[in-house]
Amino acid sequence: MTKRFPDRPVTVDEFAEWNTRALARQSVSRRSMLKAAVAGAGGVAVAQFTLANAAFAAGGGTAGSAGVVVSGRHLSFVPASDGLLRPAMAVTAQLVSKTGTLPHHLRAWVEVGTAPGHYGDCHEADIQHLYGQYAIPGGPVSSQFYVKAVLTGLRPSSFYHYRVRLSDGTVSGDAHFTTAPATHGHDLRPPKPFTFTAFADVGTNTAPTDPKWAWGQDPASVTGAGGVWPAGVFDDNYYNAADPVAGTNGTDRTPAVTQTSLMATQNPVFTLLAGDICYADPDGSGLPADDSAVPGTPPGKNRYNPYVWDVFLTQIEPQAAFTPWMFATGNHDMEPLYGNTGFLGDSPNHGYGGHAKRLDMPDNGPHTCPSVYRFVYGNVGVLSVDANDLSYEIQTNTGYSGGAQLRWLEDTLREWRRGGLSDTVDFVVAFFHHCAYSTTNNHASDGGLRDKLDPLFSKYQVDLVVQGHNHLLERTDPIRYGRRTRPAPDGSTIRPADDGVTYLCVGSGGRPRYPFRPAPSPTAPPPPGVTPTGPQLLPEGQRYRGYQPAGGANTAENNTENVVNSYVWSKDGTAVNASGYPQGTKVPEVIEWSQVRYDDYAFIAVDVVPGRRGHRTTFTVRTLADALPGSGEPYTEIDRITFERTAGRSRIRTIERPGH
Repeated sequence: MTKRFPDRPVTVDEFAEWNTRALARQSVSRRSMLKAAVAGAGGVAVAQFTLANAAFAAGGGTAGSAGVVVSGRHLSFVPASDGLLRPAMAVTAQLVSKTGTLPHHLRAWVEVGTAPGHYGDCHEADIQHLYGQYAIPGGPVSSQFYVKAVLTGLRPSSFYHYRVRLSDGTVSGDAHFTTAPATHGHDLRPPKPFTFTAFADVGTNTAPTDPKWAWGQDPASVTGAGGVWPAGVFDDNYYNAADPVAGTNGTDRTPAVTQTSLMATQNPVFTLLAGDICYADPDGSGLPADDSAVPGTPPGKNRYNPYVWDVFLTQIEPQAAFTPWMFATGNHDMEPLYGNTGFLGDSPNHGYGGHAKRLDMPDNGPHTCPSVYRFVYGNVGVLSVDANDLSYEIQTNTGYSGGAQLRWLEDTLREWRRGGLSDTVDFVVAFFHHCAYSTTNNHASDGGLRDKLDPLFSKYQVDLVVQGHNHLLERTDPIRYGRRTRPAPDGSTIRPADDGVTYLCVGSGGRPRYPFRPAPSPTAPPPPGVTPTGPQLLPEGQRYRGYQPAGGANTAENNTENVVNSYVWSKDGTAVNASGYPQGTKVPEVIEWSQVRYDDYAFIAVDVVPGRRGHRTTFTVRTLADALPGSGEPYTEIDRITFERTAGRSRIRTIERPGH
């Protein structure tokens, strides 16, 4: 990536280098930085310890002599270079103390066995220190500790219990997991049916506390332990009062927390989170962190609070400690505080250094793209794509891979559809953040994702694309090379080899919702020469099973698949905007593929039924809405589609081209 110093840094890579140079000029040593981190922790450490200790105790943990607790445990698969899953499991947890430090020579192990209290294997874990400091006065200083281990020597399709033990006598409560089935292809007995879940744009419903940021108030006058962040800065609690789910009189005031619990009811074998994980950076543009002006945001700066990660990891632990969670990165996950922590070579500083410590993303993708990877579970191949590298809307990380990601994606798809794994992988799922296809008012479609991925996915017959970024649920009809091939309403059976790719935005994971497009107007125009008529004169409305618009369909809102005033982001006209990052421009477009729309909180559960070679295999996507008003149920199914293929027969003999 070309450096533009000293003029004006505009990419995450340049911001990180700028910070490194500024710290070097100030002669800030690692020792003084850590002292500052500990000094700055103060009330944060106490408040976060209170949170972690409560979760630790609730999970059955036993404290040791050092005053350290284990929290935020989460699992991840360990795939080989080709994506096939090893008989192993990665475990990560956080170590939290009241002082913000750990005793010298503290050691950690993960013990594994076949029953609670019978842990026959012991794996020594690595304790990793994540620290960072910005040169900006008032910028965040952080110090956090994570324990990491890879459990090897396990058996496929086997149930295990585990716990984390520290050398001071601290022991976490018991948790358990099941390893993935062995991948034999379809000549032998196929894997048993399984379910996985997915969502995006989650966040938290609890804000971290810290007396340093009392916004000019006397700290003694601020209520709560150590002061409180203003609502909506580092949590999700800025819901519209009229939101029928999370609003003042809604059915669920904490949807980010609820979603995790609801997904657990589906007994998933893994969960996908398609970016915008916890919102430690609520501004989401990868700009330098500066908390001195919170709750405002100075131009060219982003608010950032690393301790939001503590809240999030504790929030998801009830599921993630038992089920692997696989993450992609979104625009709110570009955090240029930590440098290239944990990555190899001369990788660009993409803002994912903290992810190397906190998460366990597989390392079988391009070495410069830490959140790009692949894995195969049963007969499903899954691709994590970094949309920040491809986006035309938010361009602080656009192009950082130098094309390496796209080359790797095509190599993988070729192997899964034309090479040695084409007999094993029936269904292909890609998950990433920014939407290639969506119609929301806030972000709509990103032309960078569409231009780069739609031809590739169409060529190699990707079945399902899971997206986020837009805070609602939207499903397209099948699309091939930019065009809808057929309508696929609720209950449809889709044959992707003939019909094309289905795109599903599930940015409905808990963050306050976005609206769909308003009625056509000068501020929300259709393309030149397009004159709206009939329902298209109305604001875009919802469209899902059981929805009853006021006054009937297409009377007060447009409930059709056709939207005449959607838009797609273009790279033409890119300029540094008022917030300080390079951004593309909106191009109005008419679309006909918006099949399902729901603008509150939901996730998807995917039921896979593998089959013997030559027999039918299915992949059913159920959309489950959280606390649908009037249902009286914790969740309601509002859409279902089934993909159908012939097991072991997904090899593409000839590559179809557009127009042929």
